Amino acid sequence: MGTIALPTDMRSRLACSAGLMAVWLAGALLAGACAAPAPVRLGFAGELTGNQSDLGIEGRDGALLAVADLNAAGGVAGRPLELIVRDDLGTPEGAAAADRALIAEGVVAILGHMTSSQTLAGLAVTEPAGVVMFSPTTSTPALSGRDDLFFRVITPTPDLASALSRYAADVAGLRRVAIVLDLDNAGYTLPFAEAFSADLQTRGGQVVRRLEISSAENPDFAAVARELQAAEPDGVLLVLSAVDAALFAQQARLAGWAVPLVAAPWAQTETLLRTGGGAVEGMVLSAPYDLVREAPALRDFQSRYTERFGRAPGFAAALAYESVHVLAAALQRTGGAAAGLAEALSQGDRVTVLGGELALDTHGDVVRPVPLVVVQAGAFRSLEALTPTTPGSP
Repeated sequence: MGTIALPTDMRSRLACSAGLMAVWLAGALLAGACAAPAPVRLGFAGELTGNQSDLGIEGRDGALLAVADLNAAGGVAGRPLELIVRDDLGTPEGAAAADRALIAEGVVAILGHMTSSQTLAGLAVTEPAGVVMFSPTTSTPALSGRDDLFFRVITPTPDLASALSRYAADVAGLRRVAIVLDLDNAGYTLPFAEAFSADLQTRGGQVVRRLEISSAENPDFAAVARELQAAEPDGVLLVLSAVDAALFAQQARLAGWAVPLVAAPWAQTETLLRTGGGAVEGMVLSAPYDLVREAPALRDFQSRYTERFGRAPGFAAALAYESVHVLAAALQRTGGAAAGLAEALSQGDRVTVLGGELALDTHGDVVRPVPLVVVQAGAFRSLEALTPTTPGSP
């Protein structure tokens, strides 16, 4: 068969088309090779609105700073981290809804919740879904020693409560203590009050009155103070949020009642100082984190956090920052995947954090010394750090 000669202009157009196709294919291949890897999506759930949103806001911001630091250092397994944030509204229903939304977003784990009651509600969603929940600040003993997908970097409630009781009885000499607690966070407040009471009894003290309130019902703290005062305690334990602890202190002082006040760690935020003012001077708290020690990494974190967010970080911010780093170390082992994350977290590997190093046990718990702080001149000042001990031990 003879060769068919194409017109010169057609040959030129075909050659041009072939050249353009080659350029397009080369560009597509190059773009695919240079495309940014998919981010590792990490969820955050905490209370971000309402009167008790201080923990959630601090936790979110601490996590954001950790994600920024990790991404500046190369991310996780060569992939950037992305924080997806949801407000749990400070209710069990809100917690469940936030976790369902985060799971639908494809997160590899959920950082949260910031209070025990919301965490317990959220676990009813995350456990069946096979999603790791990692809380910076949930300390309820109801989640201790369990083989599940829950992990945390905060000392469990009984250790925090017994350290405060040890101070109250052995240092401050308080023998007759009244307690007020918020049932809206019963997963935290009830175990704290019970552990404090049990330890106090081993030290020769007693609880002379215990009142249970609902912060959602806007309690009359003047009336609460009068009722507790009638029991003639020589000290009062507040197992309340920062804003409610401050309001109680104000009403007690306005009534001329100068009773010593001790408080659970839940109250240790800047809100206590801002709202309570002079009424909270001298209040002693057991703290989940030592924010006043001299550690270069901690001081650098505090400086950069304050510069970015316009306020000093509290314990929730520091613990959230550390939580992200512990999660990132485990995700490095899984290549950024959710599969195998719980096993990686349970390996007991030590991770460098702001306070040095920490490791989780096989049940996802951690034990740390318990700092004690006092409100002095409008700031939290260090008293000492107590190593957790069995009740009644010196």
